[in-house]
Amino acid sequence: MSLIEDSITIFTREFAIFKANLRSNIIRTAIFPLVILLFFGFLGSAITNVPVVVVNYANNNQASQFISTLSSQNLMQVQAVTTQGAALSMLSSGKVDFVIVILPGFPLQAGSPTVQVYYNNLEFSTTQEILPAIQKDAAIFGPAINFQSQEYLPASGSAASAVTPITGANGNYGDFLFSGVIGMIIVFSTLFSAGIGVLTDKQGGQIKSFLITPINKSAIVLGKILFSAVQSILSIFIVIVIGLLLGNTILMGLTGIVWILILGTLLGITMTGISISVASRMKNMTAFQIFGQTLGLPLWFIAGGIVPVSSFPPILRALSVGDPMTYAIKGFRYVVLQGFYPFSSMVVDVTVLAALGIITTIISILLFKSTID
Repeated sequence: MSLIEDSITIFTREFAIFKANLRSNIIRTAIFPLVILLFFGFLGSAITNVPVVVVNYANNNQASQFISTLSSQNLMQVQAVTTQGAALSMLSSGKVDFVIVILPGFPLQAGSPTVQVYYNNLEFSTTQEILPAIQKDAAIFGPAINFQSQEYLPASGSAASAVTPITGANGNYGDFLFSGVIGMIIVFSTLFSAGIGVLTDKQGGQIKSFLITPINKSAIVLGKILFSAVQSILSIFIVIVIGLLLGNTILMGLTGIVWILILGTLLGITMTGISISVASRMKNMTAFQIFGQTLGLPLWFIAGGIVPVSSFPPILRALSVGDPMTYAIKGFRYVVLQGFYPFSSMVVDVTVLAALGIITTIISILLFKSTID
């Protein structure tokens, strides 16, 4: 038989094994994202009475009404000070989480900001709730109002320029987490299933059975990778259904789902190659499970699965560049939170993931063949 036919044969075998335990496999895939989205999504939406200080340099009726609007909701606990320096001192000392500066040109002044917001990014879910709320209240007084948000860095005593962390049109942390969980479930499902499948076949003698048949050795790996690609698609659909039922949204709609499937499949292939490469050199199932947990969680974290990469210290931001999950999750966030996928970012994400998929596939084939020779 040809390499393609042999690969399909292995794929059919893997799928039959999966289908024999279909119910338990679906439940196992669904339970982790369900718990995370319920628990952390709920925490993100339960924010109230966040301490906010306002500096009113405009001193006009619209500015006073703006402050009243902010104070009327239980999301923020608003107080006023007279100078920006005093307000930033309170932010630096941790007495407040946000500083709102209403500039003299409020509500409209062409060419310069009229509302500045300073914050610290220690509590990302809080930032994601408060910033859009402030911007929405300010927009009441002028749809084209010039709004500027900046992360305050106490060490330097100034604000970082051009930092705007509003990641989506609604700034909802649940949707932010939703896109990260999609990446998580792909990595964990493929990382564990592929490697454990190889170890199970080695311990059960199936690999030796393959070797006495005329089947191509490379097809054993390619068939498993092909199955992992299908498994990634199934995992994505499960997480999407759970997310939508819990109230999450995909702003890009059906086109966004297609992009999630493309990026998720490429990520699944990459992680499967890594999993098979490591499993080919291991004999102990427990050791491989420890490896999977040790690798999977850090990869998910530094890829921005829980908090944005922009909030990381420089060393973690540098590490995230080499994390394949970074490129998939970044793409997920565009289609989930923004409703569009910039061409430049799409080219980078797809190219990196495709290249990594090819490289890890080749390495996994070489290591697997060297192990059984």
